[in-house]
Amino acid sequence: MKRLNYFLLLILFLLQSCSNDSSSSETYSIEGTWKTTSTVVNGVEKFGGTNIIKSELTNFDADGNFDAQSYSDTNYSDLYSYLEGTYTFQSATTFNLSGNQYNPSGDLTLTNSNISCQILKLNATQLEIKLTNLPDPNVVSVKKFIR
Repeated sequence: MKRLNYFLLLILFLLQSCSNDSSSSETYSIEGTWKTTSTVVNGVEKFGGTNIIKSELTNFDADGNFDAQSYSDTNYSDLYSYLEGTYTFQSATTFNLSGNQYNPSGDLTLTNSNISCQILKLNATQLEIKLTNLPDPNVVSVKKFIR
């Protein structure tokens, strides 16, 4: 009988442990600094390898501002361009970006507004977003980031 009680307690403990993992209500935020790992534009990878942009950092501030720096090397030292702007959440999984892109000399190279973003994945270490209308209408990009 004692063995049965221990066995039942063990099963209850395991079931409780599993249910806690699968029903986690932990929420995550995009706030903070993210490193880009992939940028697929209309189905074509545009990040790393033989592409111009080899590394990229994006920072989302709590006040709704964001900035991103793109580099033509993997050491985050050869600045290719940077972007500054704002983001506004429309729902828990969608937000809009507006911002300006500059070259390393600080000259304006592109103005972006009304870029629609959908969060496809967000956890403590990964972020994946789908961007529409960047840099032109009907362009769809999927960007993957890590912390």
